[in-house]
Amino acid sequence: MPEDLDCLTCGACCRAGTDGRILIPPEDLVRWRQMGRDDIAEAVQPGHFGMVGFATGKDGSCVHLGTQESMHACQIYEIRGTTCWEFEKGSPQCLEFRREGRHCQTSTRSSRTPS
Repeated sequence: MPEDLDCLTCGACCRAGTDGRILIPPEDLVRWRQMGRDDIAEAVQPGHFGMVGFATGKDGSCVHLGTQESMHACQIYEIRGTTCWEFEKGSPQCLEFRREGRHCQTSTRSSRTPS
């Protein structure tokens, strides 16, 4: 089933961060700062468990979600956070986000995972 899912037609997992649940490990903050990407390291909000999470817009979407090519693509995909990198397409959590997501489409174009 995961091969039938196209993250670029969904992005529901990236729209579920209103309360700081898309966590950023401290190692990611260090990595981005070492890369000279303080803008990413500073675009945070209080998260769970004493960590920080990705900042979100009023609708709960990650501030890095959406590119000129796709509203579901990640602006920092190549250097995305560990939480996003480890998130598995087709996992129970993915499927739950998709069930709840209003933005998912049913078409299946690609297997590239932006989050």
